[in-house]
Amino acid sequence: MQLPIPLYIGLRYSQSRKGHAFLSFITLFSVTGIFLGVMALTLVSSVMNGFEADLKRRILGVLPHLVVSTENVAAGATSQDWPAVLLQQDPTILQVSPFLQTEALIQSSKQLSGTLLQGVDVNQLPQFLQSSLQIGDWQEFGAASYQVMLGSALADKLRVDVGQKVRLLLPSGGSYTPMGWMPRQRVFTVAGIFQSGSEVDKVVAVLRLKDLQRLSPAPQQSWRVSLAEPFDSPRLTPLLESVAGVTKVVDWRQTHGKLFSAVAMEKAMMWLMLMLIVAVAAFNIVSALVMMVTEKQREVAILKTQGMTNRQLFLVFAVQGMSHGVVGAVSGGIVGLILCYQLNAILALLGLQLLPGIELPVEVQPLQVLSIVLAALALTAAAVVYPAWRAVQIEPAEILRDE
Repeated sequence: MQLPIPLYIGLRYSQSRKGHAFLSFITLFSVTGIFLGVMALTLVSSVMNGFEADLKRRILGVLPHLVVSTENVAAGATSQDWPAVLLQQDPTILQVSPFLQTEALIQSSKQLSGTLLQGVDVNQLPQFLQSSLQIGDWQEFGAASYQVMLGSALADKLRVDVGQKVRLLLPSGGSYTPMGWMPRQRVFTVAGIFQSGSEVDKVVAVLRLKDLQRLSPAPQQSWRVSLAEPFDSPRLTPLLESVAGVTKVVDWRQTHGKLFSAVAMEKAMMWLMLMLIVAVAAFNIVSALVMMVTEKQREVAILKTQGMTNRQLFLVFAVQGMSHGVVGAVSGGIVGLILCYQLNAILALLGLQLLPGIELPVEVQPLQVLSIVLAALALTAAAVVYPAWRAVQIEPAEILRDE
């Protein structure tokens, strides 16, 4: 099959190297720059995606995605029917379970610390929280009264172990005694220790829902909503607020939104910086093509006298420049993907592991890799416009009058 004339000539020019050592060097430099930029951007973006996904799994696997407060059950049947109504309205909602959360102080015989108490139904725990338990048993915990599960970092801070006693003190709902004002308090037994691998382990303590309701002065009927995608919570908040009987909806972003916003900002800045590398390499193609146009003025003039249109001539040099961009971007994307899937093996081979047994989280998003390659090609396309336009402006009469 015969190629179109502009495509054929453009590819021939891109492969021509004889007598153009410096031009070939600039072209190689440009292609290498695009290759390295796309490869690095693919690798870094995938690692950042992995960190974000791991952070989301570890933190939002323990914390509720949404906490929905409703009218007390005594007010009518609305609150009892509410979870079933919600699950029917949106398939992205995985689970709705009774839940209560409040701040408190926790005291051991050696230390005192602030904590976030979570009252849960043991039969409806999030999957990640169930699997995070290091010591203890959730079913035994649910069968006994006044027991508490502590995050590993919180247990270390309090210097307590399973079977030891801790005192929980709630700042609200206290009472005045002959000794002065006393907070609501109760002694609990440490029944187990869980480890999520995040900052949540420093503050969260899990109780049975019934025990926390007894300890709280006026517990409000509330529910824990688990989502298939926690970042969908802004979309679901209006839906939840419209459900009859719902009085308040609290989003996880109100407590940990800044952390994930910082991660997103870091990803965006990293993407921008590495894309600037690609942009610099892509615009080096301008230098190579301008030199090519200058050296090929006679050939360009001959082509124009033989009837080649300005559009065809523009495409000749556009094809030449884009061929370099395609080679650099596609090869960079392919090598970047290979490095993503083999990154931990390569780091282990080089002895560069962060900690023994800990691997870098990597999550490849095909659409993101495609967008990186397309962005590199778009920058290359923008870079070839000026040299190709200059070729179109060549006047055959001026170039060939001395021939």
